[in-house]
Amino acid sequence: MRRFLYFISFFITFSCYCSAQENYDGAKSYGKINVENKNIKIYSQAYMHYPHVFNDFDRTLAFDTTSFEERFFDTTYANTTKIDADYQFRRIYEILSLDIFYGGNKEEVWFNFKKNDGYAAPLIRYNPEITAFTGMVWVFKGNLSRKEFSKKYIFRKRKFFLKRKERINWSDVRIYYDNNAQIFTLKLKNLDGFTEIQAYPRYTSVSRSVKEAQERYEKVFASYLKKLGKRKSKFDKSITKRQQIHKKALIKYDEKLWASFQENYMSEEEKKLSREEWLLYYDIVIANEIKAMGNAEPMIENVERSMKIDGYKIKPNPFITSDQFNEENAMTKTLYQKTNSDKVAITQVLVVDLTNKRYQKYSGSKGIKTINVELNKNNDCVLLAWLRNGDIGYLTMEDFNAIEINEDREAMISLEIIKRKMASVQTIRNHLNF
Repeated sequence: MRRFLYFISFFITFSCYCSAQENYDGAKSYGKINVENKNIKIYSQAYMHYPHVFNDFDRTLAFDTTSFEERFFDTTYANTTKIDADYQFRRIYEILSLDIFYGGNKEEVWFNFKKNDGYAAPLIRYNPEITAFTGMVWVFKGNLSRKEFSKKYIFRKRKFFLKRKERINWSDVRIYYDNNAQIFTLKLKNLDGFTEIQAYPRYTSVSRSVKEAQERYEKVFASYLKKLGKRKSKFDKSITKRQQIHKKALIKYDEKLWASFQENYMSEEEKKLSREEWLLYYDIVIANEIKAMGNAEPMIENVERSMKIDGYKIKPNPFITSDQFNEENAMTKTLYQKTNSDKVAITQVLVVDLTNKRYQKYSGSKGIKTINVELNKNNDCVLLAWLRNGDIGYLTMEDFNAIEINEDREAMISLEIIKRKMASVQTIRNHLNF
């Protein structure tokens, strides 16, 4: 009689709660889902899966929009290519080099970009604007001798046991022109930083004067800028096009990912929400998970999550063979029935150890099945069993300890039944005191 009165009381309390929720002033609702903090509840475990499903996807959103000019001034780029963080060989990225030109005036340091030994192709491919100075050589504007110039700009200081010289290579170059002084500045870049060399160009033939070259400086530099600008425009267009392709692919993939996420994890109520509405619901659930979980439907996943929030740990089920199934262990074969002796089909069973804050989970079936359950009567335990139709059966601590086991280690367990639609996670936990 005591239990019957309890369920009448429970039903009335729950009905009042629903009425208050539906008429709460100022509550913001989307369909059947209320996203007001006071009444928020969890409708499925989708919120648990959301960060894992979309976490890695967030990494694919990154797209390098660094501009052509910005890449030159950033040493983590070689020409326009981003340098791998774990690069091993500088030569992969440093593809340009200088060389002494010996056909000029011996009193001056004449130099040019190295073109033999495989240097010509990278030079023309990655810095085609340099062809504006074809037929000309650079004359260093400074006080260094050829040997000193080579030591500073062409060859690295090498270890004494290395016979072969090690070249200083560069990853990119820009050329600037000072019309007043008729001097050019070559700004060279490598993984270590930037180096500037002041020089002026002249024709390789000593019979042609510097003045003849100077008369063409503006035209030559204009040609250089035009070719550099063409490379810049081509690169920027390529970035824009690639970004559009990337964005379009991401949008399409994201739509499919969201649809799959809805289908696999969301309840029917959640599926009716737009993405923006669901994410608002998600944010409030995350901020108020304990309250929201308490208001959730008493599915086994929700009850289990609620216990985990409170520090309960799952205890693995021991593997018991038929030979081991005897009085020396605490396992017993169990069948379940209602208090009126009608047999019921059990899909899941939870045995909750309140003393040690542990629980064990057992699988049943959609039909009548004998389930091996560990019954430890030394601790305060309660039992929850989910019926095929979603209703929940339970045993209180007193009922659990009163289970009668026959000589074959078998027991018929009589359950009190709570209708699924008449309960929440918290009301069940409150009633069973765990």
